[in-house]
Amino acid sequence: MGFLKKFDFYRQVPSDLTEPTTPGAVISITCGIAMLFLLVSELVSFLSLAEKSEMFVQQEEGGKLRLHFNMTFPKMPCCVYSLDVLDIMGRHEVGISATVHKMRLSPKGEPLGEYNQTGGGTRDMATEGCNTQGYVDVRKVPGSFHISAHGLHVFVHEAMGGVLNTNHVMHYFWAGDAEVDFTEMPGSLRPIDGTRNDHYPEDTTFEYFFDIIPTIYSNHHYQDTKTYQMTAHMDHLSTHPTQMPAVYFRYQLSPITVKFTKRRKGLSHFLTYVCAIIGGVFTVAGLLNSLLQSSVKAFQKNVLGKGI
Repeated sequence: MGFLKKFDFYRQVPSDLTEPTTPGAVISITCGIAMLFLLVSELVSFLSLAEKSEMFVQQEEGGKLRLHFNMTFPKMPCCVYSLDVLDIMGRHEVGISATVHKMRLSPKGEPLGEYNQTGGGTRDMATEGCNTQGYVDVRKVPGSFHISAHGLHVFVHEAMGGVLNTNHVMHYFWAGDAEVDFTEMPGSLRPIDGTRNDHYPEDTTFEYFFDIIPTIYSNHHYQDTKTYQMTAHMDHLSTHPTQMPAVYFRYQLSPITVKFTKRRKGLSHFLTYVCAIIGGVFTVAGLLNSLLQSSVKAFQKNVLGKGI
């Protein structure tokens, strides 16, 4: 046992050889308050989720990208509505309707029932509006889709006086296979939701430009959710007299993938910081106490004339 005592780093001094001082008490109290504050701060940091983001180039998997939309045309009837898709790979489809639902609206915006695609249009519908919602699957290459009156120019001229008004309200527009709670996610998932373009002249053509960014959200349970952010720009212009007004959605997919990660700090990290706080505060307090005691002794010697 005597041999082991040589390795004791914490040798005790008899209590009758120590003397409490007022400066030492002040430093000790300050040390305790600082330590408590730092420990509480570290505990809050340990219990909260730390978020980080990273960017990297990732080859996009094949298949299609699904674009969801819901928009209302107050002055364009469902019977002249046509959705067409075009991309740089040569795809050109017109009159897509299988994934799009159209609701007829009265001039006052009241629902009149779902539009029957096979029923065609009548002159009575010329003053109606249309709410359309659904999705379109596009290739993961630059392209566009647009909404206009493709192939229905005769009806527009005969029943609507040649006037096609594409003023609209965009209720939502987002990309991906599954909807996520965008209010809880950082980034820009649905930048044009609620956009109102219903106050322009009737011959206006609208253009939306989207940069679509693949995004991964990884929560603290190590569960990944893949979706798409997007940046959006909108422009409008007067339509050439020989053309029909339309709403264009032009898009391109970014090669950069963004990943947001939420993690809770590990227990070992927390314990390491707790030990560092306790040891650091005690060390600094000891240095301050030693410096203060040395200064007091030197001052007392000088005052008593013993500094020489």
